Amino acid sequence: MPWIAQGQDKRPKTDLGYRSNMERFKVKKKDFKKNRYLSIGGSFNLLTYFGDLAPAENFISTDISQIKLGISAFARYHYRPRMSLKAELLYGRLTGEDYISANPQGVESRGRYIRNLSFRNDIFDFSLMSQLYFFKNYLSFRQRKSFNIYVNGGISIFYHDPKGKVPDFKPNNERYPNSGEWVSLRPLGTEGQFSPYYDRSPYSNIQISIPFGGGFSFKISEQLDLSVEVNYRLLLTDYIDDVSEKYVDLGALEGDLAKSMSDRSAEELAVSNGKNRDLSSTTKVQYISKYDGDLYTVIKGYGQETGAKRGGPSNDTFLVSSFKISYILNKTRGR
Repeated sequence: MPWIAQGQDKRPKTDLGYRSNMERFKVKKKDFKKNRYLSIGGSFNLLTYFGDLAPAENFISTDISQIKLGISAFARYHYRPRMSLKAELLYGRLTGEDYISANPQGVESRGRYIRNLSFRNDIFDFSLMSQLYFFKNYLSFRQRKSFNIYVNGGISIFYHDPKGKVPDFKPNNERYPNSGEWVSLRPLGTEGQFSPYYDRSPYSNIQISIPFGGGFSFKISEQLDLSVEVNYRLLLTDYIDDVSEKYVDLGALEGDLAKSMSDRSAEELAVSNGKNRDLSSTTKVQYISKYDGDLYTVIKGYGQETGAKRGGPSNDTFLVSSFKISYILNKTRGR
């Protein structure tokens, strides 16, 4: 019938607009500029230190009391369907202590227990990281996934200042007037950095690290996201804890405080809680320094020029576990 023939559309499907629709969708996939968005937020962090006072190869060597809180603020720019760039400013504290992390009965850790070093370090860190999401979103931020997984990596620059707690007594058994006070360790040169007798350069308070890790993000409202993130920071320094090289002759150091902070093995009390330490298997020896001619009493193998290691050659690291909340600033309505 003529009216039926007129009502039938014999054109190929491409003429019905299917191809044009697909082409528009492909263009939309490629053109993400109008859907880019910026979010800002903050986080609570847990910082865990691994270094000479808590070796990274033994994660259980870090006591839970040594995991410290930190905070951060960040901005995140989503510039591709599954890519974003995050800038973050973080503050947190790292701590470590041989008395806590080393087993006095352990074969490998007994030496660290006797060493009796400790530190705390306040970190101010600025990082820039790229984030790659598993699930893409070509549309507006309003259509982002309710759940996503991502990995990230980048670079950071941070300021640090390791400190130690002043002991009760000087090497000559006089009492320190400021015992119990936390003092900066770098200016003391505890490993001979400022001594004319040792060729060791002082480390810098400003350092670089390589952060990498990943996390999960959850959409909790149209413009709010919650994420759980873990980042491992590979440091380009071994002095986050002021420990790296071999012991030096105490007579080569300037001042009583530098000598006390360099070798704390003979102290009978733990730094953190003042409890008595088990030194029953140790031997005290005396030696006359060839540098200042004074007599020093130390635990055998510590605090003298015997070639004994004070620290290890590997760089320090720390772990940042974060709980983040972010708010999307864009006000444009997405389709």
